[in-house]
Amino acid sequence: MKLNTDASVGEEGWIDLGVVACDSAGRVAFSAARRVRAFWPPEVAECKAIHMAVRLAKAQGLANVIIESDSQVVTTRLTTAALYFSDLDTILGDILEICNGFNPISFTHVKRDGNTAAHNLARAVPFGVEQCWENHVPRDVAPYVLMDTLSLD
Repeated sequence: MKLNTDASVGEEGWIDLGVVACDSAGRVAFSAARRVRAFWPPEVAECKAIHMAVRLAKAQGLANVIIESDSQVVTTRLTTAALYFSDLDTILGDILEICNGFNPISFTHVKRDGNTAAHNLARAVPFGVEQCWENHVPRDVAPYVLMDTLSLD
């Protein structure tokens, strides 16, 4: 199962998070978006999106997952489990702890244009709430999931 994640640091302290989970055939297992009021740096926001993804994947009972993010700093740190003593490391540690239940798990960096489904999904929730969809994404995001699926061929 591939979990595509993204975060968007918006205006006036709003952070948008998005997750799209698809199987190897491109079928959506679940998608989720969340909007929070915070003043996080971009790397922390990306970590929060990945945290939401692994939390939801665990709740769905998934075991074999690939996490895709357009934050190379975060994916590299998670892949190497490199933890220091910064604000970012607290969230990274939480992610790695949740990931103990996955077998196997990998973290992959994708360029921005390979992350459009999660990027657009992150903007789907207009106010401070988390919303999840089972087996589909909102209508406005479906074309981006289709483009991602077609790029697998």
